[in-house]
Amino acid sequence: MWFAAVILAGGAGCTGPSKVEAPTPAPLPPAVMLPLPSRPALARDAYVLLSGGGTPLTNNYSQYLQAGAIAEFFERECGSAARWIFFGAGNRTGAAPVLGDTRREVKRDGLVMQSWLPGALPNNRPATRDEFLRALREEILPTVRGGGTLYLFVGDHGELVGGEGKQESAITLWQLKRSGRGWSTDDKEVLGVAELRRVLADGLGDGRVVFCMTQCHGGGFHELGITREMAAPRVWFATPPAEAPANAFGFRLRVAGFTATDQESPAAGCDADPDPERWAGYERFMPENLFGRDLMRPQPLPRAADSLAAAHEAATLVDDTIDKPRATSDHYLAAWARTIETRLAKTLAVTAQTQQAVAAYQRAVNLGQTAAADEQLVARRELFRRFTEQLAGHLPSARDLLLNGTRSQLESAVRDSGGRGGPRGPRRGGMTELRQAWSQTLRPAWKAAVECGAVPGLTGAALEFEKRLLQREENGRDLLLPRGGTGNALLNEVYWASGYARPAALDRAKAEAITRWGAERRNRIVGWGATADAANVRAAAAKIGPTPPVASEPRGLSRKTAAERVLFYRRVLAAWEFLVTMDAQPSLAELRALIELERTPVRPAR
Repeated sequence: MWFAAVILAGGAGCTGPSKVEAPTPAPLPPAVMLPLPSRPALARDAYVLLSGGGTPLTNNYSQYLQAGAIAEFFERECGSAARWIFFGAGNRTGAAPVLGDTRREVKRDGLVMQSWLPGALPNNRPATRDEFLRALREEILPTVRGGGTLYLFVGDHGELVGGEGKQESAITLWQLKRSGRGWSTDDKEVLGVAELRRVLADGLGDGRVVFCMTQCHGGGFHELGITREMAAPRVWFATPPAEAPANAFGFRLRVAGFTATDQESPAAGCDADPDPERWAGYERFMPENLFGRDLMRPQPLPRAADSLAAAHEAATLVDDTIDKPRATSDHYLAAWARTIETRLAKTLAVTAQTQQAVAAYQRAVNLGQTAAADEQLVARRELFRRFTEQLAGHLPSARDLLLNGTRSQLESAVRDSGGRGGPRGPRRGGMTELRQAWSQTLRPAWKAAVECGAVPGLTGAALEFEKRLLQREENGRDLLLPRGGTGNALLNEVYWASGYARPAALDRAKAEAITRWGAERRNRIVGWGATADAANVRAAAAKIGPTPPVASEPRGLSRKTAAERVLFYRRVLAAWEFLVTMDAQPSLAELRALIELERTPVRPAR
C-alpha cells in the first residue's frame, strides 16, 4: 500500500489577475507536533494542493504560508510516498530559484514596502493548467481509481469565467510565462468546473474526491459531483410535466467538500493586502483547525480535526470576514431550495401533500424554525444555530435580525450594500482633474528637477528608477494616479526594476532602495511640490495630496454578509425538512452519501 500527496497552487484574485510585464525567504513557522487521529488505510489515496498565483503581483505571502503548512502536513503524514506539489512558478526547495513569485509586504520606517521571495516547496511544480491536468490524468487519478480517495486542497485565487448567464467558477492558475526573452501574462491560465469535472469523470473510476477550496468564487466547484438544478419527481405533481423524472437524482460523481464562499462572491483570501499579520479568514482558519497549529506562530491549537468536515465547522465558527463557508451537502440542499421556490411554489399542478410541504418550507425559512426529527438534520440544525449565535456575537447591532428576523427582513439586509470598509482619503476632486494637475503642471516641473539633480536625497538606484518611471509616463503610463485595471502598474515596475524577479542575482541594497522609492514616491513628489517657487506647482501638489490611507484591518463581517449566511442556513434546513416530509428517499440517500463523503477521515493510518 502507498499514498500519494499532491499540492497544486494557482491563481489570481477575485477581480482578475494583475498583469506583469516583462528578501531572503522567511522560514515558515515550525510545525507543532501533536498526536493526530488517523483513518483505516485505503487501497490508494492521493493528497493534492493547488495554490499560489496568478502573477507575482497577486501571489501573496499568506498563500505561501498556507501552502507550506499543507506541504509539511503531507510530508509528515505520508512519509516518503510520492507527492505532487504545484505552487506559483514552481520553485523547489534546494534548487536554484526560477522566479521571485511570492509577494510580501515589509513595514519599515513607517512605510509599507514590497518584497518578493521564491515560494519554494518540496518537489514543487509550476501551477499551470497543462502541468496540473497532465499530472492529474497520468499520475494522480490512476492512483485512486481502484477505490482510493483524492484529497484536493485548492488555495487562492479564483474567478468567474464564461458569458452572461453561463458563468462558472474557475481556479486561476500561474499566469506568468516566458515570452521570447521576456515574460508575459497569460490570462487563459484558468481551470473551470466543467473541464475539471470531465477529467475526473474520465479517470476517477471507483475513487472519490474530498476537497477544500479557499479561493474566491469557489462555490461552483460543489457542482463537480452534483447537478446545479434539482428536478422534482413525478409523484409530487397532480399533473406531472413531461420532463418530470420518475425519481430525482442529483448526485453524479463521488466528489464533495468545502469552500470558503459561494460562486458569486470573493473570499477573504483574495484580499490584495499580503501582510500575514493581518491575515484572517477561511484560508487561514481551515488549515489551522485541520493541522492543530497556528500558521503564524509556533504554538498548538486545542486539537487537530480528524476530517475536513470537523475543520470546516471549527473554521466557520471563528470566521468573521467576508467569507460564506459551505459544504457540498449544504449546496445540494440549497439547490433543492431553489427548486421548491422557483418551481413547486409557483404552480398549482402539484399534489395537496406537496402544497402543504411547500407552505411548511416557506414558514420554516421565514421563522427560522424546523421540526423534523431526522438525526442528521437535527445535528446540522444545532451546528447552524451555533454559527448564527457566533455571527450575532460578532455583530451585536444585528443580533435581533440574525436570531429573530423574518425572511423579508434578512433579504432587506442582504440588499443593503453597507458594510465595513477602509477609511477614505480626503476628496480633492475628480480623477480627471487630478491627472491634469499632475500631467500638465506638477510632472513637468518635477521632471526638470530630477533631470538636473535638484531633488534633495534622490540619488543612486532610486534616481535611476525615477527616471525610468518618468519615461514610462511620457509614453502614456499612469503610475502616480493609476486607473481601473492599471492599479498595479507601479508595483509591476518595482518588481522588475528592483531585481526581486531574479532572486539568484539579487542586489539587496538596490532592491530596497527601489522598493522604498516605490512606497514613498507620491508623498515625496507632493512634498517637493509643496515647497516649489511656482504658485501653480504648489497648487497642483496640494490638489493631488499624499497617498490615501489604507484600511488598518482586513475586510470584516458586514450586516449584509451575516444576513446572507443566516438566510442560507434557513433555506438549507427548510429544504432538508421538505425532503423528509415528502419521504424523498432517493434524494435523502444522496444527501447521506455526501455527508459521509465529507466526513472521510483525512489522515492515513501509520
